[in-house]
Amino acid sequence: MFTGLIEATASIEEIKRDRGGLEISIESDFVSQNVSAGDSVAIDGACLTVKRVEGNRVWFDVSKESTDRTIINYYQKGTEVNCELALRQGGRLGGHIVLGHIDTTGTILYALREREYTRIRVEFERLFSPLVVEKGSIAINGVSLTINEVGVNFVDIMIIPHTFEKTNLRLLKAGSRVNIEFDIIGKYVYRMMSQSSLRDDRLKRLIEEGEV
Repeated sequence: MFTGLIEATASIEEIKRDRGGLEISIESDFVSQNVSAGDSVAIDGACLTVKRVEGNRVWFDVSKESTDRTIINYYQKGTEVNCELALRQGGRLGGHIVLGHIDTTGTILYALREREYTRIRVEFERLFSPLVVEKGSIAINGVSLTINEVGVNFVDIMIIPHTFEKTNLRLLKAGSRVNIEFDIIGKYVYRMMSQSSLRDDRLKRLIEEGEV
């Protein structure tokens, strides 16, 4: 589990095709000094398992499922990524609950400076719209952010200077692709409400048919 508070950025050093997936490495003193094989690290919000550590380089295997659902396929040597280590037991949950399981990717429609802040608009498939609410939480490239405005298939977010400077969000521009993880609490509520509605519809139908 993660919190969406980025601890470091790193650069992609190598990408290898491997049995339908990828093997990627990042170069980071912070990450390499704090993980070992088997540990979890969120890379742009995607939970990846450390394969090995060599000096300040950390290697990960990436499954086809992960490449299909994330922006990892867009990575090139030198791409800057956000890094967060898994939350330790007893640690502070300063952002929100982030699982590292990317739901979909989105597209930046614009990134505009408004004095010291930066406003971004992120577009995604309309079917995900029920999972976002104004002033709710969302993780963009693994960063815990507060939603300022909700549209039919987009959200607007104001990025504070600290977050802008310390993450790869400062590199976003119109057309940039990003990883999105929606709030897990909202997903569970939506799932339960959907199932409840289906049960109510089925019960109503049974009553109308005289079977109850």
